[in-house]
Amino acid sequence: MMDTAVLWVRAETAMRGGQYADAEVHLRQLIEVVDRIDFEYEEWLRALAECLRALGRRRELLACSAYLGLKVDEAQDAPALAAEVERARAGDGRARRGLQLMGIYLSRAGEPRRAARLFDLAEMPVHRAIELERAGDDMAAAELWTTIHETRTELESERPYERALLKVNYSLCLLRLRHERARGAMAEATTAVEEVADVFESEGLRERAFDCYQLIARLGSEAGAFENVAEGYLNSVRILRDDGLKLDALRLYETFVALARKAGEHHAVATILREAAEYCTRSGLPYADDLRTRSAEAWLKAAAEAQAAGHPMQMVENALQSAAEAFASVRAYHQVADVYRRMLGLELAPKSRERAIRMLRRLGDAAPEAPRPIPVPEFLKQLPEYEEVWYVDIAEWELGGDPALIAAGVMADRRFPDYVRRHALLLLLDLERGTNVRLTDIVKRLGQIRAYPVISAFETLYRRDDPKLRKEVASAMGRLRFKRSFTLLFEALRDDRPMVRDAAANSISSLVFPHAFEPLRRIFESRDLPNPAPARAAALRAIGKIGSVEALDFLCDRLREGEQHIVELALNSFSQLSNPELLPYLRRQIEFVPPEHRAALEDTAQRLEQRAR
Repeated sequence: MMDTAVLWVRAETAMRGGQYADAEVHLRQLIEVVDRIDFEYEEWLRALAECLRALGRRRELLACSAYLGLKVDEAQDAPALAAEVERARAGDGRARRGLQLMGIYLSRAGEPRRAARLFDLAEMPVHRAIELERAGDDMAAAELWTTIHETRTELESERPYERALLKVNYSLCLLRLRHERARGAMAEATTAVEEVADVFESEGLRERAFDCYQLIARLGSEAGAFENVAEGYLNSVRILRDDGLKLDALRLYETFVALARKAGEHHAVATILREAAEYCTRSGLPYADDLRTRSAEAWLKAAAEAQAAGHPMQMVENALQSAAEAFASVRAYHQVADVYRRMLGLELAPKSRERAIRMLRRLGDAAPEAPRPIPVPEFLKQLPEYEEVWYVDIAEWELGGDPALIAAGVMADRRFPDYVRRHALLLLLDLERGTNVRLTDIVKRLGQIRAYPVISAFETLYRRDDPKLRKEVASAMGRLRFKRSFTLLFEALRDDRPMVRDAAANSISSLVFPHAFEPLRRIFESRDLPNPAPARAAALRAIGKIGSVEALDFLCDRLREGEQHIVELALNSFSQLSNPELLPYLRRQIEFVPPEHRAALEDTAQRLEQRAR
């Protein structure tokens, strides 16, 4: 076991004696201990930065400074930067890499103008355009987006998603500039994103389709086109619902309601709240009555708006009737009576008036108030902050899966947890040391980072014609709990080398998180795999650990099918269920499974019941 106190004493002693190379050896060992508290780890890193400065190791020093959030002295660094620029212009790839890294550090530090200059020198036009936008120079950014679109010919045939993102960013620049072509560019961008979303959904890449629908909603919001906002959010909600992400779906419903209310679309507000209430009822969430009450209130606003605008009386009556039905569904009979009294003040058709009078008589003079519903929690009403995919995904394309550049972006981004940033720093320092690092070691370092951006690096490394490297990549993917991880693992399951397929199956059994259910189900149902048995077993084991209603239903279906090996795995999963919230669903399933398996489900139900007490 490493004694960090002893190493720190040795490092300090060496530094006091001016022996910076010896001190660096000890400090390198210390910063491998990524689970230390902030002040201690940063103390070690500051000491390492001091050693690197003394040793003239500028590139590694810049990496440490970026992690620590320290600004580089422009005047002091100017000669070294100028020399690096000259080497890069002469074709030195390592010098160009240095400019790229410094641009990333400045971008993450919130210095867009300096970052744009570095990205220009480093020949990274996409990153430069993004930083120009962030600096408020939309005219220059729009021109650069146009240039990229015209010069990168592969965008037309090979990269439809990135082409759509270019159009999105270009159109948003024109919109901010109030350019006469802005509206046409926005429509073209929206169409391009819609087409890509359809392709992603047809290929089962639902998480990428979700990003597209969020883009459509943002374009609609920026352009004031509510129909696009509705299209984007309703499709986003659909994907979250289908993936069983109940609270995320409800949060997105609330976001759409807030945007619709802001746009004065009270009819849409009422309709969406009603749909959200029905979803809560089906999903077992306790907020349906609150949503129905709010839907009724929105119908009243829609009726008032229609009446004030002079719309046909039938529209006003329909809105009021919907409000009455919504209030009645939550037993708010006092409010129902108020609505019918309000209807009597309108010029109704005779049949409608008779119906309103009849309903008022039935309700009586002292209609009861509604029971107080359980409100939707405030945290679900807060507008979510989604990743700027219109920047992030197209920037990823330009990085080309480069491990150093990806690690630099993670390391310098303080939104990531410290342990993630520290692992990214360790990889970057290894790569910046100037020595050759084995690809398998890079894979191990990337796997420890456990952040979404490293998936791109793994995808690039997997393309190499090296079976052992592909095996290492497939093994590392089990640490990255993102839906996109399954895309690469699907490919690895079809690899021509058994060791790669086995590594992929082992990784699949580790990918246990709520929205993994759909890709895991697809793996289980795949019949075109070279060796489907290990993959199906791994998918079933992972599904058994998810602990959702959908996963429970899936396990019960396997019992009903009766495939012996699969039944044994399913029964083992039942024995490990630990979510007491599944108890009512489990009890309903007992009588629908084959008699020989009911005892196992009853044992599981008793265990969950004891756990719930």
